[in-house]
Amino acid sequence: MRIFRPISLIFTLVGIMVTTATAWFVPWVFTFHLGVLVYFPYHPDGVQRFTRVTGPFAGSYKKNWIAGKDIPKACKLALVAAEDTKFFIHRGIDLESLEKSYEYNQRKKKAKRGGSTITQQLVKNAFLSRDRSYLRKAREIVGAVLLDAISSKDMQLNWYFNIVEFGPNIYGLKDAAQFYFRKTPSALSQRECASLVAILPSPNKWNKSIKSGSPSGFLTARVRTILARMKVIPTINQAIEGSGPIAANNKKKTNTGLTDGGLPNSTVPQPPLDGLGVPTQSLEQAELQAEKAEQLTLPEEEAKEAWPAEESDTDSPPNPERETTPQAQRNAPGLDQDTENTDSSGP
Repeated sequence: MRIFRPISLIFTLVGIMVTTATAWFVPWVFTFHLGVLVYFPYHPDGVQRFTRVTGPFAGSYKKNWIAGKDIPKACKLALVAAEDTKFFIHRGIDLESLEKSYEYNQRKKKAKRGGSTITQQLVKNAFLSRDRSYLRKAREIVGAVLLDAISSKDMQLNWYFNIVEFGPNIYGLKDAAQFYFRKTPSALSQRECASLVAILPSPNKWNKSIKSGSPSGFLTARVRTILARMKVIPTINQAIEGSGPIAANNKKKTNTGLTDGGLPNSTVPQPPLDGLGVPTQSLEQAELQAEKAEQLTLPEEEAKEAWPAEESDTDSPPNPERETTPQAQRNAPGLDQDTENTDSSGP
């Protein structure tokens, strides 16, 4: 019997090690369902961190929380258009984007692009640090897949807008709307939503352009491109309205293919379904729309003289002639920028 004691001890130790490693490896994304989040965002110096509490059930800290119904649909659409056009298609991660980022980093011999989705950014902002390492990227990916499996897309957007940084010590859409526009979030216009989203990659650097009331040519170009992308993704637009995946807009079809009793009508052709139970035709359409939106490249920041100050009050889309100048052609997609909030800065 004595020989079984060391074996039992070994298995116990191995079990403890595996459990500990798993607990450390997977961010505790299910805490979002508790309605209270304690996380550690960064001070403006980008090094020191502080404690922040928020959530719909955060007691006295609830004052900095904004309910999903009060977040303008335009803001949600602007975020998807700017940061993750395939948000309502993928299941937490975009493998194609990750592959492109990996290939780019290998060519440049440095971790500069991360290819993160909105879900990955949410996991990183809530549970992880800004350290650029493949280990942190692995934790982020695992957390994003888990979060997407246990929560709706609308819930992810709601949490994102409540914890993301919009400037030095400005966290959440509620504080951002008041600081920049002296408004409640529900009163924000489409352009104001696009303007707030436009600064998310580097809010501590780009926010001055909004606050001054005279946006730079660079920020104006980003806002115009985001507004144009918002018009290219109508399927995703309808999905936001339905608070769910792409399948939401199929409920609005006149011919549902069901009898009055809710059973399939054999006389009406049924669209093929993918493994998620979503009509394939809708997914294909959404993918095409997302790709078309990504073709409208978000400009990168260049020398100040390249982006003179410019005021624009119209919601007109980007000028095609302006977008195809040699300078604009050198611009890379906004998802691949070196960022603070968004994690295209590296794994």
